[in-house]
Amino acid sequence: MFDWLRRRRLSAEAKRKLLIVAARSEEAIVETHVSNIFDLVDALAGEVDVDRALELYAELIPLDEHISGMVTNRVLARHDDPAARAPTRTTGTRRYANVFRDGGAR
Repeated sequence: MFDWLRRRRLSAEAKRKLLIVAARSEEAIVETHVSNIFDLVDALAGEVDVDRALELYAELIPLDEHISGMVTNRVLARHDDPAARAPTRTTGTRRYANVFRDGGAR
């Protein structure tokens, strides 16, 4: 993924910021998949359990093994606790509005 880093010299600070943005992006992707699976579980309430919903989602949306493992762990960890599920969006707000912003830099 970062082969182009070897071709271009970046400062240590630029590399650090790049890795932070990449990590935040991956977290946003994982949380989106988790939220989608809970939406699927809610939509199919009474029809399938969470394990079958995970299988169906994996068939519909192919994920690489690393992401799939993280998504599965988070869904299973949050399944029995509705308060721990991903927060629902309210009208007018952006779910990941500050995902690429460094907390200290404004």
